[in-house]
Amino acid sequence: LQHYFIQSNLRYMEEWFGVHLKDTFHAFFKDSDPADHIQSLYANYGPYKPHTSVACCYIKCIKVISCWDEDAILDAYNYVKKTYKMIVKLQASYQIYGTPLEKLSLKVLGAETLLLAAVMKMSVKRSLKHYFKAGLNLRTSWQIFNSVQMKISEISKACGINNPAIDDLISEELINDKCRVEKFSPQTEGYDENEAKFIASFDMVEDIQSFMGSNGNCLPSVSQLKKLKSMSLFGYGLFHLILSLIPPSVLKFVNMLGFQGNRSLGLSSLRTVSKHTEDYRSILASISLIWYNLALRPTFLTEPHQITPGVEQAEHMMECMGEKYRDTWLTVYFTATIFKLQKQNDRALESFKVVADKCEHLKECKLMAVYEIGWCHMIDWNWCESYQVFSKLMTDARWSKGFYGYLAALTLGSEGKSEVECRELFKCLPGKIKKAVNIELDCYVSRKSEILSTVEDLRYHCFLYTLEMLYVWKCLNLTEDQARAVVDAVTDRPRDLSPGALATSHLILGLAWSRLAEFQRAIQAYKVVDTISMLPTKDTYVTVCALTELAQLYHSLNQKAECRETARKAQENFKNYDLQNRLYYRVKNLSNYT
Repeated sequence: LQHYFIQSNLRYMEEWFGVHLKDTFHAFFKDSDPADHIQSLYANYGPYKPHTSVACCYIKCIKVISCWDEDAILDAYNYVKKTYKMIVKLQASYQIYGTPLEKLSLKVLGAETLLLAAVMKMSVKRSLKHYFKAGLNLRTSWQIFNSVQMKISEISKACGINNPAIDDLISEELINDKCRVEKFSPQTEGYDENEAKFIASFDMVEDIQSFMGSNGNCLPSVSQLKKLKSMSLFGYGLFHLILSLIPPSVLKFVNMLGFQGNRSLGLSSLRTVSKHTEDYRSILASISLIWYNLALRPTFLTEPHQITPGVEQAEHMMECMGEKYRDTWLTVYFTATIFKLQKQNDRALESFKVVADKCEHLKECKLMAVYEIGWCHMIDWNWCESYQVFSKLMTDARWSKGFYGYLAALTLGSEGKSEVECRELFKCLPGKIKKAVNIELDCYVSRKSEILSTVEDLRYHCFLYTLEMLYVWKCLNLTEDQARAVVDAVTDRPRDLSPGALATSHLILGLAWSRLAEFQRAIQAYKVVDTISMLPTKDTYVTVCALTELAQLYHSLNQKAECRETARKAQENFKNYDLQNRLYYRVKNLSNYT
């Protein structure tokens, strides 16, 4: 009886529930944590538990992205696993009582949880075994998304439904095969010809009877079909985008399973969902695209002017999100990021401070804003303020205390007032890093901290490596005065520098000369980096960076032969160096010059 009641009110409750979930996400992006709201929906509307659970999964994953805390990753992973197990159990019962549309919906929800579980597993458990299992989850989710998309497309064709809102939700690139559709001519009254054709797209008589019910009132509507389509297309787009961003050290395990990500297809799918759907996935799709254009795309590009189209796309999408989200912390955060990319550092700093104030009840999101505030102070060489921010993060955050501590020690040393305290901080950093987990950034921080804890001329080294961090994170926006200060500091550098410090000095010097439009001097500085002998393998990332900058400089000066040779050398002559994943796309994009 309960199942019959649910089915008879399916359409009304779907619309009501979709609105409430969307409002829940708005509450999250406004200024509060939606956990209580979602748990209330979860408790009171049992039939929709898979929908609420998957929505919770997305919110937990957003929080993880905000702080990348290991405990938060593990908590999100366990919750996603629990949700997937619940969906598997529901699928068994829906084989008897569920409609075909419900079955397909559950398949898509299951695929979404598998995708999120794979990402969380690769983030928290870094071993060959777990990479392989995560790859299997990715493959399974891809198969489900692909099969559901093709099935829905064939259902639409069988229905003869030419509604543009539905047709726009499927890309021809997704249809690689044709599904077999049996023709069926029902004799029951109470439904039109299109609905009969829709029913005919399912092979089993039991499914047809389930769809029709006793009087045809339970036939799926165009809006329901559109909603299912948007669900699967969102998952499909997210899958391709995530897979295309996986670091090369992990990607090789995924490629062993016979599939790879198509970033263009993923972005196209997410754009379609953001424009043509009305549930919370449209918001998630928009946020994914904005995040890609503002946070990820700049790391792939080699030249600053290439960032502008992404910024313009992000601004357009923020406008399309409407007035409802205009003053939310997330929109302000994106606005601050745009200011930062446009090198309007003062406006970016003020906006990030607003975000931190708006996120008093969202600890992870507040820490994300505070982190950006620290970088803004570093960009302006406000060493005291940046030290205070990163030392607070080292205390309050649980993720990568070693990294925050490293930034705090660098800025403290750059200020030059507390050398003893700075050395002690460097000495304690390796102990804050989990040795069992081979994270690239942590390995780099641990190695550099051990060196800097005993080095002479600590202030110069801290200043040098602070600028190196700004460069690697693409935040080194030197003013003319700063560039001249760098030239003076490197020119008067201490004697007997280690090969690594000497290489970094000339890399930073080349960047300063480029800022001052002294291109021949910049070329000479970059070439010096390539000639330094006895450079440890781990430190060859400095040589790769110098060759990358040199190739770009040759390209801008229209010296094509030198550009090709330098780019080829950077791509082929170095491996197993520090920050390799971080620099992967910069090196990969040099293929445009070869």
